Amino acid sequence: MKKIVVPEDLPKPTGYSPAVRAGNLLFISGQIAENAKGEIVGKGDFEKQVRQVFENLRAILAAEGGTLDDLVQIRIYLTDIKNLAKFRQIRSEYFKKDHPASTLIAVKSLIMEDLLIEIDGIAVLR
Repeated sequence: MKKIVVPEDLPKPTGYSPAVRAGNLLFISGQIAENAKGEIVGKGDFEKQVRQVFENLRAILAAEGGTLDDLVQIRIYLTDIKNLAKFRQIRSEYFKKDHPASTLIAVKSLIMEDLLIEIDGIAVLR
């Protein structure tokens, strides 16, 4: 059995599900720096975008009773690998305990020109 997860405090999706729960697994679609109104947060500001992405991940997990600590795997897509050190610094603020398994991919661009980062993931919920 699967359940589509669409938190109210995220932009309304068009043609995809923000997350899908299958049993105790939560598969989270790539999160970008959009607020609930669908506006890009932090155009040109990598730190603001990273923080918005993590807040979006947090909102999806919270909708199913989870936290960032429930993430077991994430994939990070960066448009500029020079931002890696800053990303690692911010990530350590969000993951206080163990970090999830991670894959980092440098990409030429994302779905919108102003986006600098995208993260998807898998969580194991209780």
